[in-house]
Amino acid sequence: MDLYKTGILTLSCLLMMCSLNAQKTVKVKVENDITLNADLDEVWTAISNLENLDKLVPEIIGETEGIGNGKGAIVTLTLKGNGARVVEEITKLDNKKRVISYEILETPMPLSYYKATISITQTDSPEFVIRFKTVLKTDKTNEEKMQTTIDNFQRTLLSNVKNKYYEK
Repeated sequence: MDLYKTGILTLSCLLMMCSLNAQKTVKVKVENDITLNADLDEVWTAISNLENLDKLVPEIIGETEGIGNGKGAIVTLTLKGNGARVVEEITKLDNKKRVISYEILETPMPLSYYKATISITQTDSPEFVIRFKTVLKTDKTNEEKMQTTIDNFQRTLLSNVKNKYYEK
């Protein structure tokens, strides 16, 4: 009977610890967009090629390497500041609708999940909107840091795209 009680007590403690850990994990959403009047196809080609990120965000990414094309392709980014690697997988690529989504598979950042989507939507005018959305999970202690980090990355990418392609 003692072994049975010990097992139940151990299982109860493990479940309680899992519950506490689950409560510490938070979902963070970050979204930024810009409106642009430029060559839509040229901008889409640049954005939809994640191997191009070192050119779109040279302040943050030093080098990119890719394996494959389209959905399922793997892109490895080497961060400029510390040489850390981020490995991403393209989970959706729709050139007709101009939508690309990717998930991070490996990262030094304190994340348990990361999915981003970049899309371009044509407006009624010659302009179009580039929207960059990210959903991630991190622990509560890193929530603000990750929110700021991803927001800065999105804003930098969008700003660089606007500066490079705006009204050519």
